[in-house]
Amino acid sequence: MLAQEMGVILTKHAGLMTAKRWVEFIEQLERKGLYVVIETDTNGRVMSPFGGLMPMPCKTDSFNLLNAEELEARGLSVGHHVLAKCKAKPS
Repeated sequence: MLAQEMGVILTKHAGLMTAKRWVEFIEQLERKGLYVVIETDTNGRVMSPFGGLMPMPCKTDSFNLLNAEELEARGLSVGHHVLAKCKAKPS
């Protein structure tokens, strides 16, 4: 299947997936040594489900799958990250 076809399929399925199913999918990536890095252009903040603030989702967000070496090359610890490309406004 082509990437374009899978993109259309994932768009239709993503809205129906529960948080539990997303966790299972992300855990599969972790077992393969892959981590999700989301880069966003927005400096808006929303409450994280686990406390604190996180960048607000944006239509121009980029999603990357990186391995441990690629994370290290970017100065990131092993794990998933949401990075704001712009600096947050002081509160």
